[in-house]
Amino acid sequence: MNSNIDQSKIHKFQQVFANRRYLLPFAVVGALLVAGAGTLSILAYQHQMSLPVYLQSFSTPQISVQELASGKFKSVLLIDVRSLEEYQEDHIGNSQLVPLTDIESGLGISQVKTILQSYERTHRDKPTIILYCTSGMRSIKANQQLSHNGYRALTLTGGITAWRKQFTRSQDLQVLATK
Repeated sequence: MNSNIDQSKIHKFQQVFANRRYLLPFAVVGALLVAGAGTLSILAYQHQMSLPVYLQSFSTPQISVQELASGKFKSVLLIDVRSLEEYQEDHIGNSQLVPLTDIESGLGISQVKTILQSYERTHRDKPTIILYCTSGMRSIKANQQLSHNGYRALTLTGGITAWRKQFTRSQDLQVLATK
């Protein structure tokens, strides 16, 4: 009797899959999923980001180099989230250094608070916080951390790499002075 049940199950399975047209939608959906994941991975690689960070970038508020240079914002506070060594090698204008590692540990959150309070005392207005790193990956992570702690910030699209394609170090203060 047990073999009859097994035989009937096998027969039903064969009937369902004997007609290959039922398999076509599965193959198409599978191919689309693989192609989509592959495309996203390639795009993340081109932006020098891991796939999870690249996906986060879609929900992270960003500003382009052109928008920043255009004077769209009256008051801007630039924060470099790279390492001390990278900051010493090159940074944008009078930006402040708060490394991502400090932000992730919680120390950087209080550093940002102190920098922001100091800025507001001397400038009498609330600035737009703009985070940057080399290409965007670390500043997106930093933005997520700051957002979870109640801060609103923008990420400079393309980071200092995109900035340097348009402006030399000697032009930084002149371009940012109009802000």
